[in-house]
Amino acid sequence: MPEGRDVGPEELLSVAKDEDRARSLHRTLRSLSTGPDPKLREMAGAVLRGDITAQEAFTDREYSAALFSGAAEVRRAGEARSDREAREAGERFADWQQERNAEDEREHAEQDASGHSGATRSASDHTGGPWRHSGLGGQGGQAGPRPDSPFRHR
Repeated sequence: MPEGRDVGPEELLSVAKDEDRARSLHRTLRSLSTGPDPKLREMAGAVLRGDITAQEAFTDREYSAALFSGAAEVRRAGEARSDREAREAGERFADWQQERNAEDEREHAEQDASGHSGATRSASDHTGGPWRHSGLGGQGGQAGPRPDSPFRHR
Protein backbone atom coordinates (compact mmCIF):
# COMPACT_ATOMS: atom_id res chain seq x y z
CA MET A 1 0.00 0.00 0.00
CA PRO A 2 1.27 3.47 -0.77
CA GLU A 3 1.89 5.48 2.39
CA GLY A 4 -0.06 8.51 3.58
CA ARG A 5 -3.50 7.87 2.10
CA ASP A 6 -6.92 6.96 3.47
CA VAL A 7 -7.55 3.23 3.56
CA GLY A 8 -11.18 2.26 2.99
CA PRO A 9 -13.08 -0.82 4.18
CA GLU A 10 -12.64 -2.56 0.82
CA GLU A 11 -8.89 -2.66 1.44
CA LEU A 12 -9.40 -4.60 4.67
CA LEU A 13 -11.05 -7.57 2.95
CA SER A 14 -7.85 -9.63 3.10
CA VAL A 15 -8.14 -9.86 6.89
CA ALA A 16 -11.88 -9.33 7.29
CA LYS A 17 -13.00 -11.90 4.67
CA ASP A 18 -16.33 -10.23 3.80
CA GLU A 19 -17.71 -6.74 3.23
CA ASP A 20 -19.67 -6.48 6.47
CA ARG A 21 -16.66 -7.44 8.58
CA ALA A 22 -14.42 -5.12 6.58
CA ARG A 23 -16.79 -2.19 7.28
CA SER A 24 -16.91 -3.16 10.95
CA LEU A 25 -13.12 -3.40 11.14
CA HIS A 26 -12.76 -0.02 9.42
CA ARG A 27 -15.21 1.55 11.87
CA THR A 28 -13.31 -0.02 14.79
CA LEU A 29 -10.00 1.28 13.49
CA ARG A 30 -11.50 4.78 13.20
CA SER A 31 -12.66 4.54 16.83
CA LEU A 32 -9.30 3.24 18.04
CA SER A 33 -7.50 6.03 16.17
CA THR A 34 -9.14 8.58 18.48
CA GLY A 35 -9.35 6.43 21.61
CA PRO A 36 -7.54 6.77 24.93
CA ASP A 37 -4.82 4.13 24.38
CA PRO A 38 -1.79 5.70 22.69
CA LYS A 39 -0.47 2.40 21.28
CA LEU A 40 -3.86 1.54 19.74
CA ARG A 41 -4.18 5.09 18.37
CA GLU A 42 -0.78 4.68 16.74
CA MET A 43 -1.66 1.27 15.28
CA ALA A 44 -5.09 2.28 13.97
CA GLY A 45 -3.77 5.51 12.50
CA ALA A 46 -0.96 3.68 10.71
CA VAL A 47 -3.39 1.18 9.18
CA LEU A 48 -5.88 3.88 8.14
CA ARG A 49 -3.09 5.94 6.52
CA GLY A 50 -1.77 2.88 4.71
CA ASP A 51 1.59 3.03 6.47
CA ILE A 52 1.18 -0.63 7.48
CA THR A 53 -1.30 -3.33 6.51
CA ALA A 54 -3.92 -4.63 8.92
CA GLN A 55 -2.17 -8.01 8.83
CA GLU A 56 1.10 -6.38 9.90
CA ALA A 57 -0.66 -4.49 12.70
CA PHE A 58 -2.42 -7.55 14.06
CA THR A 59 0.76 -9.63 14.09
CA ASP A 60 2.95 -6.95 15.67
CA ARG A 61 3.87 -7.93 19.24
CA GLU A 62 3.34 -4.46 20.79
CA TYR A 63 0.02 -3.83 19.05
CA SER A 64 -1.27 -7.30 19.93
CA ALA A 65 -0.35 -6.77 23.57
CA ALA A 66 -2.27 -3.47 23.59
CA LEU A 67 -5.33 -5.12 22.00
CA PHE A 68 -5.36 -8.00 24.50
CA SER A 69 -4.78 -5.67 27.43
CA GLY A 70 -7.84 -3.65 26.45
CA ALA A 71 -9.93 -6.81 26.07
CA ALA A 72 -8.92 -8.03 29.54
CA GLU A 73 -9.88 -4.66 31.03
CA VAL A 74 -13.32 -4.84 29.40
CA ARG A 75 -13.81 -8.38 30.73
CA ARG A 76 -12.89 -7.35 34.29
CA ALA A 77 -15.25 -4.37 34.15
CA GLY A 78 -18.07 -6.63 32.90
CA GLU A 79 -17.53 -9.10 35.72
CA ALA A 80 -17.58 -6.33 38.35
CA ARG A 81 -20.86 -4.68 37.33
CA SER A 82 -24.17 -5.07 39.15
CA ASP A 83 -27.35 -6.51 37.63
CA ARG A 84 -28.73 -2.97 37.23
CA GLU A 85 -25.55 -1.84 35.49
CA ALA A 86 -25.73 -4.90 33.22
CA ARG A 87 -29.34 -4.06 32.24
CA GLU A 88 -28.39 -0.44 31.55
CA ALA A 89 -25.40 -1.56 29.49
CA GLY A 90 -27.71 -3.86 27.52
CA GLU A 91 -30.04 -0.96 26.81
CA ARG A 92 -27.14 1.26 25.73
CA PHE A 93 -25.88 -1.55 23.52
CA ALA A 94 -29.30 -1.89 21.87
CA ASP A 95 -29.35 1.86 21.18
CA TRP A 96 -25.81 1.75 19.79
CA GLN A 97 -26.73 -1.23 17.65
CA GLN A 98 -29.73 0.59 16.15
CA GLU A 99 -27.52 3.58 15.32
CA ARG A 100 -24.92 1.31 13.75
CA ASN A 101 -27.55 -0.49 11.67
CA ALA A 102 -28.84 2.87 10.45
CA GLU A 103 -25.27 3.93 9.58
CA ASP A 104 -24.75 0.66 7.68
CA GLU A 105 -27.95 1.23 5.73
CA ARG A 106 -26.85 4.80 4.88
CA GLU A 107 -23.49 3.48 3.67
CA HIS A 108 -25.25 0.88 1.52
CA ALA A 109 -27.56 3.52 0.08
CA GLU A 110 -24.58 5.76 -0.70
CA GLN A 111 -22.76 2.88 -2.39
CA ASP A 112 -25.85 2.00 -4.43
CA ALA A 113 -26.34 5.66 -5.39
CA SER A 114 -22.73 6.05 -6.46
CA GLY A 115 -22.98 3.03 -8.73
CA HIS A 116 -20.87 0.60 -6.73
CA SER A 117 -21.75 -2.92 -7.65
CA GLY A 118 -21.73 -5.73 -5.16
CA ALA A 119 -24.05 -7.61 -2.97
CA THR A 120 -26.35 -5.60 -0.80
CA ARG A 121 -28.33 -6.84 2.11
CA SER A 122 -31.64 -5.89 3.55
CA ALA A 123 -32.00 -4.38 6.99
CA SER A 124 -33.42 -7.67 8.26
CA ASP A 125 -30.18 -9.46 7.31
CA HIS A 126 -28.23 -7.31 9.78
CA THR A 127 -30.72 -6.72 12.58
CA GLY A 128 -29.17 -7.84 15.81
CA GLY A 129 -25.61 -7.88 14.53
CA PRO A 130 -23.43 -10.79 15.51
CA TRP A 131 -25.68 -11.51 18.50
CA ARG A 132 -28.91 -11.76 16.53
CA HIS A 133 -29.51 -15.38 17.58
CA SER A 134 -27.87 -15.33 20.99
CA GLY A 135 -30.50 -13.43 22.94
CA LEU A 136 -28.35 -10.33 23.47
CA GLY A 137 -29.88 -7.63 21.33
CA GLY A 138 -31.21 -10.41 19.13
CA GLN A 139 -34.55 -11.13 17.52
CA GLY A 140 -36.87 -8.30 18.39
CA GLY A 141 -33.98 -6.21 19.67
CA GLN A 142 -34.43 -7.28 23.30
CA ALA A 143 -31.17 -6.47 24.99
CA GLY A 144 -29.96 -7.45 28.40
CA PRO A 145 -27.65 -9.90 30.08
CA ARG A 146 -27.91 -13.55 29.16
CA PRO A 147 -28.40 -15.86 32.13
CA ASP A 148 -25.38 -17.96 31.11
CA SER A 149 -23.16 -15.01 30.18
CA PRO A 150 -19.62 -15.09 31.58
CA PHE A 151 -19.88 -11.28 31.87
CA ARG A 152 -22.88 -11.28 34.15
CA HIS A 153 -22.27 -10.08 37.69
CA ARG A 154 -22.00 -12.96 40.14
